Amino acid sequence: MAAVTIAMERENYLLLARGGRFAVAERRNDRIYNLHGGSRDGINSSLADAAQIFDEKDWVDELTARAALNDALAAWMHLSECMR
Repeated sequence: MAAVTIAMERENYLLLARGGRFAVAERRNDRIYNLHGGSRDGINSSLADAAQIFDEKDWVDELTARAALNDALAAWMHLSECMR
């Protein structure tokens, strides 16, 4: 299995890359969480362990993952504006 790397980091969201496929995660409180749905159990903030919270269906093409990242950021920004 290919190593997981951070392709982009914006706010507390990560675009993760693994062997030409991508996934979106949230990093908070020293834990990483899968944003693609399903289980929201986080893991300790270690990329070496990140693959264990993603199923194969969570790893998508880059364009799809970047769109999901942008959607998550937009929702986060909207929520933070509402909380002011």
